[in-house]
Amino acid sequence: MAAATTDMKQRMHEAVSKLAEGNRRYVDGAAAAKDLVARRKELVAGQHPFAVVVTCSDSRVVPEFIFDANMGDLFVVRVAGNVIGPVEMGSIEYAVEHLHVPTVVILGHTACSAVTAACHPEDKKEDKKEDK
Repeated sequence: MAAATTDMKQRMHEAVSKLAEGNRRYVDGAAAAKDLVARRKELVAGQHPFAVVVTCSDSRVVPEFIFDANMGDLFVVRVAGNVIGPVEMGSIEYAVEHLHVPTVVILGHTACSAVTAACHPEDKKEDKKEDK
């Protein structure tokens, strides 16, 4: 059991390092070259993502870009406002239990309109009045 725990810790550390390195490339504008055609062919045999990323559905938040990841590297669960319900939890559990993904990241962002709408429902009522 100790060996399994040590292996999982090592895989978690490696995943976090890959995410940090990818994010550094993204911030620096130095994305790694990717051969998408070759990668698609590799993925036919199955997926082996190294991280689950739970993020907002906001089209401006793209984990594959933010972490300079290739196809198959991340198991992404997108939901408005990062609200994890039973469906989202099922996706996370699938990735962890069946794909053996060692790391789960919750990726938030600023100015989330889904969170704003949930926190200020009165704004929605005013928007409807203006539409009339």
